[in-house]
Amino acid sequence: MRFANPQLLWLLALLPLIVVGLALRAEWRRRVTARLGHEPRIRELSARVSPGRRLAKSNLLVGGVGLLILALARPQAGERSTLAPSIGIDIVVCLDFSKSMLARDAYPSRIERAKAELGRLIDELRGDRLGLVAFAGETLAYPLTTDYAAAKMFWRDMTPLDMPVGGTAIGKALTAATRLLEAVRAKGPPRSQVIILLTDGEDHESEPLEAAREAGKRGVRVYAVGIGSRSGEPIPELNKDGTVAGYMQREGGGYVTTRLDEKTLQGIADATKGKLILMEARRFGVEPVLAELRKLKRSEAQTRLIKQYDDVYPWFLFPAFLLLLVEACLRETRGLGARPARRKEVSA
Repeated sequence: MRFANPQLLWLLALLPLIVVGLALRAEWRRRVTARLGHEPRIRELSARVSPGRRLAKSNLLVGGVGLLILALARPQAGERSTLAPSIGIDIVVCLDFSKSMLARDAYPSRIERAKAELGRLIDELRGDRLGLVAFAGETLAYPLTTDYAAAKMFWRDMTPLDMPVGGTAIGKALTAATRLLEAVRAKGPPRSQVIILLTDGEDHESEPLEAAREAGKRGVRVYAVGIGSRSGEPIPELNKDGTVAGYMQREGGGYVTTRLDEKTLQGIADATKGKLILMEARRFGVEPVLAELRKLKRSEAQTRLIKQYDDVYPWFLFPAFLLLLVEACLRETRGLGARPARRKEVSA
């Protein structure tokens, strides 16, 4: 059994509070009754109240609320897996994990802001196949999938310090992304295929324009998303705990700075009939990228695996209703016949 709304199960923590509240209420009643000070009246009130009924009402209330919370969490059973039509496009996101992405001209850093915005972008996808490429001097790839939750785990905790080879090889990233798209091209009807390249654009060791032209020949569009300032930003050096230990320095003195290479990114976009989208610190968001993706033609493919479950919350909701109904109708006091007879005063 599973729950469609497991976040609501924390409400079960209210049950002990209800029990404590009922116990405090009973103690309060006892003290109020004791303050009356009229012993015959106290005996009369006590005789009419049934401790068994009061305890039963408490148990009914706690049980009913507990079952109601379980029903709200939507328990489900009977898992079935089916292939459903997936209407969308093929997307590979290439994210720059070079050390220049540690620069803090975007809060809290270029790389952390980029991952946060890409997480928002992935949450907006519907039926699109998604692949990922993390790159610095080399690439790490995640094949296309419709399991977005698994894809987001790919680089959730990754940092530039985790990359096996330093540097920035945009050309290798575009080549790896193009290969991922080619691998799924023959599976199903033709679909629009795009690469979302998120980087500061600085590349000193590969041929990004040549790789972009090869992608363009295969009908792949590249949306180059540039992050960073044009003026230059120092690159921090981090301790093992992620705190800044200082800034990278040149051998001859002075700090190493990183700046947005808009010209290279524009050339990559132009070579594939894509578009350059600048993500500066003051206007950073995925909305411009999503707007471009919505313009592309989508096609259907039988590639999305859907798990279906049967809702069984009525098994909990109906008993909860009955318990709460009985609790509301059950009286704590006995009938009038249970009242003790008053003793007659004998006159002298």
